[in-house]
Amino acid sequence: MSSLEQYKDSRHYQKIHQQIETLGLIEHMNHLDEYGYTVIPPGLVAPEEFQDRLRKAVLKVNEQRTGQKINVEDIETAKLNKDGPGYGHWAILTDDPVFQEAIMNPAALAMAKYLCGNSVMLSDLLCQVKQQDDTMTHPLHTDQHGTPPPLPPYTQVANVTWALTDYRKGNGPVAIVPGSHLKSRYPLPEEGNFLREDAPVKAIPIEADAGSLIIWHGNTWHGSYPRKSPGLRLNLIMVITRVYMKQIRDFRSETPKEVLDRHPVEFARLIGANSAYPFVDGNRPPKDDMAYMVAAGRNPWA
Repeated sequence: MSSLEQYKDSRHYQKIHQQIETLGLIEHMNHLDEYGYTVIPPGLVAPEEFQDRLRKAVLKVNEQRTGQKINVEDIETAKLNKDGPGYGHWAILTDDPVFQEAIMNPAALAMAKYLCGNSVMLSDLLCQVKQQDDTMTHPLHTDQHGTPPPLPPYTQVANVTWALTDYRKGNGPVAIVPGSHLKSRYPLPEEGNFLREDAPVKAIPIEADAGSLIIWHGNTWHGSYPRKSPGLRLNLIMVITRVYMKQIRDFRSETPKEVLDRHPVEFARLIGANSAYPFVDGNRPPKDDMAYMVAAGRNPWA
């Protein structure tokens, strides 16, 4: 029996599998295994009212960081106050409470755990505002940065994207190469431009209704189609990682205590506020951090 098969017999895996089954996501789990990505429809994710709060919060972040106010009712016709494909706004977790609620969404969290284990951690949270432009912003690549090939078959880094507007080919959606997570390597430079008529690697657009979750394995080859249509594409992206990988954001140092106090222990665990490492000044973590770990009742490396 392989180590992966043994893992699937473990209580850690069974706990995740039960959560996915309860949420009605088994089909999506299987699709993720076979093709390296899946799309969970809005009805299995969150109510429209919550989706609308997310859209307004993303536009609020964009206004705070660019000075441009855009009303949610104008998304389909709005244009940004600069040329180019748009904006990516990183480090937004504490910009609005709705973002903190989003990372705890049951469907998003269950699939994140399936990919990166019960001890999954949020590496960063960002949003993108994309407008009409001919630029291909992302050729084919993987999110598994820094790991020498061959890439491991299990996920070390993964992407959970909340599509807040419709994803259609003309709207600048994600381009994906189904099954590419099984290649265990990065795309070669000549394989990156999937838009060429003679492209050696064929990608397909991910089409999803607003409110869907688009999830892919860190090894999966993906890129981004230019947006041909007027208006804006909005999304929210959870970059997730296994507990032993270095986070993009130092949430442990950056997150105010009042934010932690508003949420259950699972929230602190997800952002790494209860991480055993790194030790501070050569000492064990503060008692409060260790208390989060004890209260979570888990092996922090599972």
